[in-house]
Amino acid sequence: MNYKHIIFSAAIFGFVAACSSSKKTTKTNEPITMAEPAINLDTIKILAEEPPKKKIYQATPSKTNDIIHTKLWVSFDWQKSQLIGKAELQAKPYFYATDMLYLNARGMDIKSVALSRLESTKDKKGNTISTKVNLTSTYKYENDSLKINLGKTFTAKEEYYVTIEYISKPNELKAGGSSAISDDKGLYFINPTGSDPDKMPQIWTQGETQSNSAWFPTIDNPTEKMTDEIYMTVDDKYTTLSNGLLKESKKNTDGTRTDHWVMDLPHAPYLVMMAVGEFKKVTDEPWNGKEISYYVEKEYEPHAKAIFGKTKKMVEFYSTKLGVPYAWPKYAQIVVRDYVSGAMENTSATLHGDFVCYQTTREIIDGAKGESTIAHELFHQWFGDLASCESWSNLTLNESFATYGEYLWEEFEYGRDAADDHHAGSRYGYFAQSNQKQVDLVRFDYEEREDMFDAFSYNKGGQILHMLRKYVGDDAFFASLKLYLEKNKFKTAEAHDLRLAFEEVTGEDLNWFFNEWYYVKGHPELNIKKSYDDATKKLKLEITQQQDFKVSPLYKLPVYVDIYAGGKKERKRIWIDDVKNTFVFDVNSNPDLVNFDGEKQLLAKVTYEKTKDEFIYQYKNAALWGDRDEALEYFTEHMDDKVIYDLVKSIAQNDPWKKFRTDAINALSEVAKDKEAELKPLFIGISEKDANTKVRAAAIKALSANYKGTDLDALYEKALNEQSYAIVSEGFDAIAKNNPELAMKKAVSLENEPSKEIIYSIADLYAKNGTDENHVFFKKVKNQFSGFELMAYGNMYGKFLKRCTKPETVIDGAKELAKVGATDNKYVKYAAQKVMKDNLVNVWQDKEDKLKAKIEKAKADPSVGDATKLTEELKVVTDTKKQILDLYNSIKK
Repeated sequence: MNYKHIIFSAAIFGFVAACSSSKKTTKTNEPITMAEPAINLDTIKILAEEPPKKKIYQATPSKTNDIIHTKLWVSFDWQKSQLIGKAELQAKPYFYATDMLYLNARGMDIKSVALSRLESTKDKKGNTISTKVNLTSTYKYENDSLKINLGKTFTAKEEYYVTIEYISKPNELKAGGSSAISDDKGLYFINPTGSDPDKMPQIWTQGETQSNSAWFPTIDNPTEKMTDEIYMTVDDKYTTLSNGLLKESKKNTDGTRTDHWVMDLPHAPYLVMMAVGEFKKVTDEPWNGKEISYYVEKEYEPHAKAIFGKTKKMVEFYSTKLGVPYAWPKYAQIVVRDYVSGAMENTSATLHGDFVCYQTTREIIDGAKGESTIAHELFHQWFGDLASCESWSNLTLNESFATYGEYLWEEFEYGRDAADDHHAGSRYGYFAQSNQKQVDLVRFDYEEREDMFDAFSYNKGGQILHMLRKYVGDDAFFASLKLYLEKNKFKTAEAHDLRLAFEEVTGEDLNWFFNEWYYVKGHPELNIKKSYDDATKKLKLEITQQQDFKVSPLYKLPVYVDIYAGGKKERKRIWIDDVKNTFVFDVNSNPDLVNFDGEKQLLAKVTYEKTKDEFIYQYKNAALWGDRDEALEYFTEHMDDKVIYDLVKSIAQNDPWKKFRTDAINALSEVAKDKEAELKPLFIGISEKDANTKVRAAAIKALSANYKGTDLDALYEKALNEQSYAIVSEGFDAIAKNNPELAMKKAVSLENEPSKEIIYSIADLYAKNGTDENHVFFKKVKNQFSGFELMAYGNMYGKFLKRCTKPETVIDGAKELAKVGATDNKYVKYAAQKVMKDNLVNVWQDKEDKLKAKIEKAKADPSVGDATKLTEELKVVTDTKKQILDLYNSIKK
């Protein structure tokens, strides 16, 4: 906010306050008088020069018309990347009578618009016969809006049909997108002509936020709900997917096939989807008679059930936990190339980017990287699809819930440690972004819709739901979610609807909670101080809120404090509700630990100094993940203390959570150089026996970083025979570090492994030690990467090409990098440009400059070199540089 505006606002506020305070309450008929405010001439001048700016308010779109049903007939021109479509919209005025219909239709060729309505007559037997009657209408198409004059005024009880023939041209739309959704053209033709042999041609859609209007005319905002059906005509070799069920698949005489997909339950237009390609459909066990299926490329057909196989269990868990059964007629998941985000919860048909979840069954030994995303998108089928946010300002009702759905799944499937670990990563993401900006969770002042897709709507909102759960208790929390879903199913909602559901269940006024967490910025910053008086047996806890009150509110915080004394734990619930609160407790002896926020649920930055003994006690006795994490963080900074060092050794071997064992190994590795006698056998033992493959890999890494020996060489070579790619990769990296020549030989047998960890290890080796002969590897593995993964691949490729000496190798490599940079993903494009500039253009420019200088010296002094030969060499270098530069410039356009 402009500082002058702040002064002006303060002056106006002072004026109002003066007016209000001068009123008198009296039983007589004396007139009420007002004190005359002082006039601030500077304020008047500011007002005249710079009036206050109008605030942004992103209102929920008004409902003028309501689309009841959308029927689409689509076919595709792959060569032109266009969709040929016909849409029939069944609609009616929402409440008020109207003679106009406004539709979103981005960048289309509108061929025709026709209006009709159903008229009913009786036949001779008294049966009702409905007939469509054409009506007169006119339309105007401009600024991506189709404005249809209905020719008469329709009431809310009168339905009409609009039929539109059109061509969708997504590649001709102006580029858009954001950091969350990198492109917004709605309809995507991937490798449509088959020019890239490593990428399956495919078509898919991405509707959120308001991009589906690029491929069918609609009222493209989240307030709308409709049923739909799509007739998709494709070459018979292709598989199709859409929302709902495949009702019919009809082969045509021209070698095409028309698939008829029907979604007979209402959902928002942005959730409508299509996908086309030579996908392999893998059908899993149904849930309550409803199909569960996965659509993948043929290479991943054998691995589809390993990737997605927990889906049915998730559906059952969420249905039971929420008390609201999965509503949609099926649940399909499809994996596509070059996706513009991570994944999308299209109703009954979630779409994933390949980089999110593609793994082989062997890779999944080290962990299923897509599992949390699978859980996230499935939870959306309730929160976002069944009950939808009524506006993007209320996106928290979609994304915060899906984020918390990840926590619920981790907690159910793997336990509280796993859930809290996952939750902590989400919390860290919020704090990282909160350092850059602060915004309300529910906010109506965003500039662009996609701005809402941030660490506030996702991460912060998920943390808030967890705090709400801890406050009301599990029974009330899930009963409230059930009530919210049942009241708002197939409808839209705002955050107040969520509050009202919780209030109805709990009987409490929860405005205080929603006001401080949903409708204002920031988070608490707390300073905790404790003291104990032996004489009075009193424990005093002083808690001060230190956040910037110009940004954040004074919070009301219910928190548990666990007091450990005399071998017992006593839990106290306190309410922090002032700038400084002091709490006094009767405790018979000086506590071993006063554990603030005993449930580790508070989203806050907390300053609370503890002693070494308190942290040791906390690790051993306060069993939650957050308690141990906090203690272990302290331990890693005090590894010179013998007691702590010994405890960390125990943690590395015995802590029940894999991450803490890994963290302990890493901490020991930092002090391991002069402790070989005790730590080397410890690391070896962990590398061979730990139950988790990534912990074993961490132990191998620690050994490689600190020690040498033939026994370790044998251990590293043995690691190459493990099934875990994490272990193989660390073993290979260890060999590469200690014996690059041997690693170059071992790499040959590993080059065909379809593991990105192995590929990265080999690429790193070749980037440091490779020659032109290793170039074939980088070309061969390129098809293993897509999306944002191409950034890491391109970076290593560039470092390798910087080492290469043959012009033909470098030019060939530059062509491959140019293909990477030809993507629509602006981040990948920029990364490819930088790699080419730093590792190729600049390097060969430097070679050219040095040769020119050397030639000039040789002309003056022949002993420096043969100027003629150097000139011939210069010609090759200059030509190479020119070709590289041309390729570099080709992706800058």
